[in-house]
Amino acid sequence: MTLVTVIGGVQVDVVIMPVAELPPPGESLHVQEMSFRVGGAGANAALALAEAGVTARLLGCVGDDHLGRWLGEQLAPFALDADLHVLGGGPTGLTVACEGPSRDRTFLTFLGVNAAWEPSALPQDTAFTENLLVCDYFCAPRLRGEPTRELLSDARSQGARTFFDTAWDAGGWTADTRAEVLELLAAVDVFLPNEAEARALGGDRDAPVEDVARGLQETSGGWVVVKLGPRGCFACGPDGAELSQPAAPVEVLDSTGAGDAFNAGLIAALADGLAWPAALRAAGELAGRILARAPDTRQTSPAPAGE
Repeated sequence: MTLVTVIGGVQVDVVIMPVAELPPPGESLHVQEMSFRVGGAGANAALALAEAGVTARLLGCVGDDHLGRWLGEQLAPFALDADLHVLGGGPTGLTVACEGPSRDRTFLTFLGVNAAWEPSALPQDTAFTENLLVCDYFCAPRLRGEPTRELLSDARSQGARTFFDTAWDAGGWTADTRAEVLELLAAVDVFLPNEAEARALGGDRDAPVEDVARGLQETSGGWVVVKLGPRGCFACGPDGAELSQPAAPVEVLDSTGAGDAFNAGLIAALADGLAWPAALRAAGELAGRILARAPDTRQTSPAPAGE
């Protein structure tokens, strides 16, 4: 049985910085740094798991083009290329991430073949895993709703712990979308939104984040961990359990993929048997180590066998 299976985006990330604001129409802006690397929440989390010494099974979709082949080559040293679904006739997905010291990150995403990724493309033994992470939910529209519910429920029936991270809804978090996601939470053991996603899903963007998390936990019945960026995280779980964990004190050089690294650290820690307070601390520490690296050194080497 696979220790961790990750289902999510596998694409190219182009990260540019610093970007204080986009230039007006017809004008241009010169930036100081650019990195071109493996991206997507699925690949980010799987690579961060490798950083933690955990070999994951990565399920994602790429095109039969030069970018798709490049992604496979980059993921192969980590044993993360074997289950990529290569879809002909369309381009690989790509995101441009804009970062700056005085603004939160913004993203421009081209879904590419992710828009056509079908449930039938997933291996029949997908649910046979000890830990299942479904992420980049809104970047795979044909997996939304019932297919994702079945994946989570089937994994649970096999004894897996299920993790879920929606990422941001580019459609604006309509009432129907919120109802769709809330219905899935009954099959989720650990829900992992960031603060903006939790507030949008909860329907009250001005409520204290602790109240938002408690409301989502009541719907889920499992754990809800709200990622608060430089403020750390707030978690609440069954039987009234509540935990706050400050962020690791590091100089962040590149914040793209921060939430994915945190997710990986938490999964690895829980899989290793750590209790929740220690697991949250380990998740923050892993994220901190990765985010303290310069953009062009983010890809790590596989952990040696046995570590």
